[in-house]
Amino acid sequence: MTELAPSGIPPLRHLYVYVTEGCNCACKHCWIVSAPSPRGKGAFIDPAVLDAAIAEAAPLGLESIKWTGGEPTYHPDFPALLAVQKKHGIGGIMESNGMEITPPLAALMKESGVTHVSVSLDGATAETHDGVRGVKGAFRRSLAGIRSLTDAGFKPQIIMSLLRENVGELEELLRLAGSLGAGSVKLNVIQPTLRGEELHAEGGTLTVPEVVELHRRVGREIQPTVSFPILFDIPLAFRPLGVFLDANGCSICSILTVMGLLANGSYALCGIGENLPDLVFGVAGRGELERIWNGHHVLRRIRNEIPGRLRGICGVCLMKNACLGACIAQNYYRSRDLLAPFWFCELAEKAGIFPAARMGAENGQESAG
Repeated sequence: MTELAPSGIPPLRHLYVYVTEGCNCACKHCWIVSAPSPRGKGAFIDPAVLDAAIAEAAPLGLESIKWTGGEPTYHPDFPALLAVQKKHGIGGIMESNGMEITPPLAALMKESGVTHVSVSLDGATAETHDGVRGVKGAFRRSLAGIRSLTDAGFKPQIIMSLLRENVGELEELLRLAGSLGAGSVKLNVIQPTLRGEELHAEGGTLTVPEVVELHRRVGREIQPTVSFPILFDIPLAFRPLGVFLDANGCSICSILTVMGLLANGSYALCGIGENLPDLVFGVAGRGELERIWNGHHVLRRIRNEIPGRLRGICGVCLMKNACLGACIAQNYYRSRDLLAPFWFCELAEKAGIFPAARMGAENGQESAG
């Protein structure tokens, strides 16, 4: 858990930049965009707005930015955004589908201060990946982008979002990732948000018991067969303690030290602000960020009431001080309650498979009401 500064306000370490509302894919599971956006449609972050936002965030402790979207490279002038990053001398990471990453762009990213890139690859074959992504030729273009990244000196992370239609290709995808020079593979559980919500309702996602069993099999049987880490994005309560203690193998939301910057220039909790106005806080470039960061009522509630007042299974979980409810944006999307339990853990409890060793009786009595 992030240690608060003496004032009680944590540093704003990371700016998550949702570069564009547009995307060159129409993924079945997207939790940000409710419908596909043709190129040139939707908002694109203005480089001047990004420059102003970084300047506002720097005195609050800014260390890095995360390029995400939509698809960040879908921006009509993404190199101009990289120039802003380089100007401020801060590091950056990127989440991309890789389809627009050419050798010159990969080299520019490296030179601008991008240190880590994650590329989505949702199948080991063109048929499966293109089917998930909704774009013919996506697999070929993503592989080319990954090769451009490795040629530029990156060891990209491959992200596979687990669906019923692609899980059978997991081990083949791991072999492909190794041949491409990936530094790691991350397995994402589909969130029931926007298109992902529809996919859950249609039965296109794995059930919680299936995810828990796959996580066990990956750790015991599959991880020993590959030379790079397999990171499984499952709540902390389900992870072995050794993985939890290993910072390289533990991806958790850094909500206490993050501010989102939407493509339209608004500050928000994260990208979910595109669909939830309640989680939009103000506009970049107006000198508002310090006031927002120090005093917005949503951020105050998160700092003051999470994890101590989390509800349901999250309120009794012994991992809550680190997990912080797993994904507050997702919890709020489902219930309009910042303190609501995480959907995965709630379903695991109902199925009788939430780890008993991660529950505390005393906390359970306190949080029952």
